[in-house]
Amino acid sequence: MIVHRAKYLAPWLLYTALAPAQLAPAPQTGLAGENGLPPSISLSPAVVMARGAFGQGLVQTLTLSNQTNTDFAFDLVAEDVVIQKGQRVYVPAGESEHSIAATALFTQNTVVVKAHAARTVDVRLTIPADTKIRAIVAFFRGTNRLATSSTSVGVTASLGALLTFNLTDNVKLQPEPVQVKPATETANLTVSQWMMNAGTEPVLPEGTAVILNASGSLVGKTTFQPQRLLPGERLQFTADFPEELAAGDYKVLCSFQFEGKTLTSDASFKVP
Repeated sequence: MIVHRAKYLAPWLLYTALAPAQLAPAPQTGLAGENGLPPSISLSPAVVMARGAFGQGLVQTLTLSNQTNTDFAFDLVAEDVVIQKGQRVYVPAGESEHSIAATALFTQNTVVVKAHAARTVDVRLTIPADTKIRAIVAFFRGTNRLATSSTSVGVTASLGALLTFNLTDNVKLQPEPVQVKPATETANLTVSQWMMNAGTEPVLPEGTAVILNASGSLVGKTTFQPQRLLPGERLQFTADFPEELAAGDYKVLCSFQFEGKTLTSDASFKVP
């Protein structure tokens, strides 16, 4: 069993997201933060990307920070993430074949995070042989009931960390035609392209759109907002071009880099 804390550990390679999952500020004044800052509850890391092999195990440390004036209690559970009709669905542990979530063991099944404090919890996982699942969510499900300012209905605070697993080299993106939406008086020119993960492994493409004029000269460049695609998932990548283009014929080249590969598509468009 390999334990991960804050660095990469072979044979697992682990990458953690910089931005934590965060709960929006609570509505009532009783949860106000210190020093005038908005109250928040955050979980870090928000995303963990792991590489390894079937049958291996890992331990991931998760830290929940409570920057409010109220103590919060959470139950810890894991759920598998599967793709159905191109969309993510969260399935309770053990209900999917070769469930990864079913192997999850938390060092604590319930935690109480005091006001203006943080708690860490380890989750231990083992990748079943031949599993087709490539992601789970480790949920911190709040048990506190918080009254809202507008209704008497209580709400709870829950956060989750996404853990993805690359287990083979079968990484493949299937692109759809590039679409260009011309600029208007109230909106920038938009370049978009739908992508489907046709492989068996998660992928995080980094994309760039380059605009050329009729003579082939570069007139603009913009980037696509990164999105993580699980196997079978289909998402639209969009990029805005803020500069105004003169009337004429143009071509946009869209290039996506992932796992040492490059995927390029193009489309022609006209600015009247």
